[in-house]
Amino acid sequence: MADKFTKKEVASGGADAWKDSVIEKEHQPAKVKSDVTYRQMESQLASVVAQISNLGDQKSALEAEMAKVKTAAEA
Repeated sequence: MADKFTKKEVASGGADAWKDSVIEKEHQPAKVKSDVTYRQMESQLASVVAQISNLGDQKSALEAEMAKVKTAAEA
């Protein structure tokens, strides 16, 4: 059975206030419930994107260092 999402309360405010609506997520297979908001999920996504960027930078730096080590080893 798929996860179930149920709106718990109505947020009030500006044009994108719906992003702050609390939604109850019932996880499957065990019935575990947690409250989430769209804004929280946006924040998580931004964090993941930042981590991906950081890992890309670390990868480039490591590859550059590996090239230097290879050059030194072949000398």
